[in-house]
Amino acid sequence: MQFTLKQLAYFVAAGEAGSILRAAENIHVSQPSISNAIAHLEDVFRVQLFIRHHARGMSLTTAGGQIMEQAQALLRDADELHSFAGKLSDQVFGSINVGCFIPLAPIVTPELCHGFMQSNQSVEVNVSEGNQAELLSKLKMGAIDLALTYDLQLESDIAFTELVELKPYVLLAADHPFAGEASIALESLADERFILLDLPLSDAYFMSLFDNHNLKPKICARTHHIEVQRALVAQGYGYSLGNVRPVNQKSLDGSPLTYVPLSGFNPGLTLGIATLANIRKTIVVDIFSQFCRAQISSDKIPGMTHL
Repeated sequence: MQFTLKQLAYFVAAGEAGSILRAAENIHVSQPSISNAIAHLEDVFRVQLFIRHHARGMSLTTAGGQIMEQAQALLRDADELHSFAGKLSDQVFGSINVGCFIPLAPIVTPELCHGFMQSNQSVEVNVSEGNQAELLSKLKMGAIDLALTYDLQLESDIAFTELVELKPYVLLAADHPFAGEASIALESLADERFILLDLPLSDAYFMSLFDNHNLKPKICARTHHIEVQRALVAQGYGYSLGNVRPVNQKSLDGSPLTYVPLSGFNPGLTLGIATLANIRKTIVVDIFSQFCRAQISSDKIPGMTHL
């Protein structure tokens, strides 16, 4: 054979990243190694795989895009063969690329993925995070095998396995006057300053909770980062709403926080596993999905607490 699986993997990494530099950072290899692999494949296939843009990375040619799809399929088959051989010897081999919704990623994935790798020591788990749109795009590009995320605007080509519903709650500073309440109605917060976790689709969900009660919040801050949200609340800057409830009830500066349930009808978000509907799942993906179903339920969620 005139090329190797490693060369194909380097080519795919560059195609997914749109840049040799970013690809090198993503897969932890040198830029010359990726450049040499691409040059070799272009020589073997006798086609140009990329169009180089000065100071703006590179993009796949039409032929490059078609070859990348075949390369991705070949790499998946190679992983599956490795996993199948391991299954015959009662071991699972291979790798899996797991995407996770940004607010969930630092809370759920460390314990979940560490537990999986302890049980399957020959499997490499690669974790990345993104907002909903980014995760769905990565799934369709083949950059990730599955995503731990919510059931937000899923299209027909995405399969979704429900794991648990996460109800919304009010995030307050520990010394807030409402901190000791058993539950709070949104109407009671109408005059309070609101901090919005401003991620695509998530922001629309949180605003819909107010719309359902014919309320308009007094938004005083917006942030893409859950720890900024928590720190602002902990310092008394305002209150916020969330679905993810970390076991740690302190912000990064050590200030205490309180979680209080919302009273009345407030739809939650369903956490689950998103995969491409029209693709054959590898053994590793199936086993990881089974592990997620065993570890995430209404009774327990890694890194999180229940109200």
